[in-house]
Amino acid sequence: MKVTLDQHLHLILEEVRQQYNMHSLLLADHHGLAVSHAGEIAHAGMSAIAPELIRVGEHAKRLGEYESITCVALVLEDSHLMVIKDLDVGGEPFVLVMDTASVPKGMLKLLADLSERIADAMALER
Repeated sequence: MKVTLDQHLHLILEEVRQQYNMHSLLLADHHGLAVSHAGEIAHAGMSAIAPELIRVGEHAKRLGEYESITCVALVLEDSHLMVIKDLDVGGEPFVLVMDTASVPKGMLKLLADLSERIADAMALER
């Protein structure tokens, strides 16, 4: 039985979610439309606002004259930490949203590995 792209992405996100004890992981396109997710999404509108938060982070980077940003973090009143990262997959922009209680150890490596796995899964479909 062939695994669809949706199933493959879900398996990747679910594995990482469990490994790092996250509430949920969400992959959205640059318009804020959900592509795949794992776990229970506590804040349904997060996919819609995530691209805008990335734009705010990029603007802050320019104003602060920083070379780059790793991700954008948003702390919500219910103790959810939303870690938002822009991804480039095959030249197309996506946004990854991690709903977690704290920043996972080894965040840069986690983001790089997850980005690569998502890109590999999407490349298989092309």
